[in-house]
Amino acid sequence: MNRIDFGALALQLFTLLMMVFLIFPIAVTLIVAVNPREFILPPNGFTLDWFRAAWSSKAFLRGMGVSLVLGLSSALCANALALPVAMVLARNNFRGKSAVTVMLMSPLLIPTTIFSLALYIYFVRIGYGAGFLPLVIGHAIHSMPYALRILTASLHNLDPSYEEAARNVGAGRIRTLFSITLPVIRTGLISSFALCFILSWNDFPISVFLAPSGWTPLPVELLSYIKFQYDAVAAALAGSLILLSALAMIVIDRLAGLRRVLR
Repeated sequence: MNRIDFGALALQLFTLLMMVFLIFPIAVTLIVAVNPREFILPPNGFTLDWFRAAWSSKAFLRGMGVSLVLGLSSALCANALALPVAMVLARNNFRGKSAVTVMLMSPLLIPTTIFSLALYIYFVRIGYGAGFLPLVIGHAIHSMPYALRILTASLHNLDPSYEEAARNVGAGRIRTLFSITLPVIRTGLISSFALCFILSWNDFPISVFLAPSGWTPLPVELLSYIKFQYDAVAAALAGSLILLSALAMIVIDRLAGLRRVLR
């Protein structure tokens, strides 16, 4: 008679409960988004009116445009800053390397609200205050540790002999970087850029502190809407973003091969 492995059974049950815990809010959001009776469950029909209202809202469309520009700008800045630092950390051993790494990863250790408030106070003290540039800087600083971790891991997997071979045949450091290093770590670069963009797109604390008038990102616009409106338009917008995120992950997987990153 086979003995029951209670440890493995408990782990499987815990994994199942965690999956339900994570998927349940998404499922409820999607159900509410197509329910004619707004937030009343169970649903009594099917409608796309909430989606049409969400995608015809000028405030939401303006917020999407701001979040798109902000996400692309901050992701580009974060990766541009993280790449040279990752190359130094991956290719060199020096005294204080661990301390430098901890300092660079420190934005992850600070609660986002406190980090956002500190940034706001700093920009006010230097006479700048809220603005699009502080907003990009804040998002870039907050997402750079993620980019640094991904790019450092990608560079550790890069065989240095490839770069040495390029230099031996006369290629300079810049040409080696663009001809050998960046193409080889292309998957890591795409993954890092996509993650930084997603973090910026979904960020609320930094945006609510640093967003100037007329440049309100989508999360702030969404909060302003649900404070005064009680309907399923917000759920439809959230459902649209969920579906678009899933589609984006599929496209990125086809282009960059995320399975190789996750191995």
